[in-house]
Amino acid sequence: VFTDKPFSKVYTRKWDLQSAPSVCPHCAVGCNTFPAERYGALKRVHNRYHGEVNGYFLCDRGRFGSHFVNHPKRLRQAGVRGADGVFEAGGAEAALDAVAKTVAAAAGDGELVGIGSPRASLEANFALKRLVGEGNFCVGVADDEHEALGTALEIYRAGGFRVPSLTAIEQADAVLVLGEDIANTAPRMALAVRQAVRGATFDMAQEVGIPAWQDAGVRGHAQAAKSPLFLATVASTRLDELATAKRRGGVAELARAGFGIAHAIDANYSTGAEDEFTNAAAKALLAAKRPLVIAGCEAPSPALLCAAANVARALRGQGRDAALAIAGAEANSYGVALLGGGLSLAEALTRMRDGGAAVVLENDLFRRAPAATVELGNAVVVDSLETPTADAAAVVLPAATYAEQTGTFVNYETRAQRFYQVFQAQGEVAPSWHWIAALAAHCGKDADWPDADALAAACAAAHEELAPLANLAPDANFRVRANTRIPRQPHRYSGRTAMHADASVHEPKAPVDAETPLAYSMEGENAGDQPGALVPYVWAPGWNSNQSLFKFQQEVGGALAGGDPGARLLPDRAAVPQAYGDVPEAEEQNGAFAAARAHHVFGSGELSGYSPPILERAPAPFALLNSEDAKRLGVADGGGVRIEELDTTVQVRLDDGVAPGVVAIAQGLPEAPLLAHNVVHLAADADFVPRQSGDPNVIAKG
Repeated sequence: VFTDKPFSKVYTRKWDLQSAPSVCPHCAVGCNTFPAERYGALKRVHNRYHGEVNGYFLCDRGRFGSHFVNHPKRLRQAGVRGADGVFEAGGAEAALDAVAKTVAAAAGDGELVGIGSPRASLEANFALKRLVGEGNFCVGVADDEHEALGTALEIYRAGGFRVPSLTAIEQADAVLVLGEDIANTAPRMALAVRQAVRGATFDMAQEVGIPAWQDAGVRGHAQAAKSPLFLATVASTRLDELATAKRRGGVAELARAGFGIAHAIDANYSTGAEDEFTNAAAKALLAAKRPLVIAGCEAPSPALLCAAANVARALRGQGRDAALAIAGAEANSYGVALLGGGLSLAEALTRMRDGGAAVVLENDLFRRAPAATVELGNAVVVDSLETPTADAAAVVLPAATYAEQTGTFVNYETRAQRFYQVFQAQGEVAPSWHWIAALAAHCGKDADWPDADALAAACAAAHEELAPLANLAPDANFRVRANTRIPRQPHRYSGRTAMHADASVHEPKAPVDAETPLAYSMEGENAGDQPGALVPYVWAPGWNSNQSLFKFQQEVGGALAGGDPGARLLPDRAAVPQAYGDVPEAEEQNGAFAAARAHHVFGSGELSGYSPPILERAPAPFALLNSEDAKRLGVADGGGVRIEELDTTVQVRLDDGVAPGVVAIAQGLPEAPLLAHNVVHLAADADFVPRQSGDPNVIAKG
């Protein structure tokens, strides 16, 4: 009540909140959440326990990043751009008719292009792919990220290591983080690494008989003991204080270091950079029983991922129980990558520039490609937010957010998890796949999915690797004891009549949910022993809310009573395949700078970037530079540096963790430039005027 400031501004008694089981949409970790609604607005998000994923904890971006659901720029009505360039809200049927005319009149080869999205549900992406066909579907990420995701899936499919859950990460006894700033791109994974570093203290306590629950005794006995943590990153991170050793460099140099570590572990692997760091990391990983390698798509670099795979496989070849985790960039990055498509983003944009028609699904293309390459004159945009892409489209259809629909996300483990509708969308807003089904009908194509269960089953049947979707969670016919549904509202929920008193003094009938086993009422039973995917909130007699969580678990710290939800789509494979040998050459800038991407936990995410509590804490666009490089350029901390290739100036942040000759440029922040170059030229900008951190359009209150 008092410490959650965003919730206190729109306070509602917690027993008057309606909630449903959900999944965080802000990164690829896939933390489980309880979004809660009142008066048709999302009020707060709480952690939902999952024994293998987020456990008892949730990061700040996950907790406070969902205010985009209530954003003034939410698309609420279908719109058609008129001849004067102004959108006209003539209703859903008029918009769908305009789509059919747009598709029929479009130039090009006559085929409709579909551009998916890593922030849209797996089902919505599948529906779009089915509408346009395999050869006309693009997964909706930049080409370099698509290549990196493809490499990650290739590595996962080949196997030779474990893919760890967050709980397994916490149990690692030596960790190598290669090229990924997980504190900013996957914060809950960073917390798991912090727990792993503490592992040495528990081992020492066990040797002398101190129980693990006796925290003061464990800490007092172990003092400053830590398990090994080796960080090979572009810039300083919030994990640096725990690191045994750190290695800095550009992306190619970090990949070379990874190859060097693999070679030091097993001489049969291709070598890269070899130095004190690589030798120390190899020695520590070899000495561990449960070594872990973490990489990701922040770079994104296939060579970096191949180097990480080599390290994990080399360790497995030496008899170690090695694990490898590759973080994706967004909530459903792995989902769209598993679906696949016949078009790259560059090819899709070329067809659109040539006059072809396209359906863009929950995607702002200006975050994926240079603005000069994006032409949206014949585009139909299905989205929940008024993005620059929606502003430039021919037709806009208002999509439901994750809190207003049911669907599936696939996390970094390839764990598919179902999220459920918390409250019904109002007006013309509908789940994206509903719009795609309507588009198919207006374009004379079949859409054989009457509900969410049927769509998930069709997706499972169409892709062998997605087969677990068919049994991922109970279908709409599932009932608990006495043939009752599971309530979204706790039994103390009140005020249903008062909420609608402006329309009628009679209590309205609760909406009927025909697509899930959940009810939009307090009627039913949330006993806690139903399947874990269907726990909408935690409460037990005599206990306050989350304090009653143990009533829903098999044991404290264990799985939920009905089992932890979700299913791995790509199981671990024990065979050790052939090692990767394409080691990148050392970088030569010749007076230029090796460019790398930097992300910030507050502001770099697309959806959380529309959430005021996050934007109030988002920094201004920045470039991280070594102090010696900054001195050579003649720019001070807080000054401006011009990036010639991007035709823009950003604020300089000095970071001596950045290697000489390397610049890390912030991505995703408001007004931040899109980095599409590996090498850039920098120059001091004497006319630069720094601006305050945070979105300049957000007025902080309180």
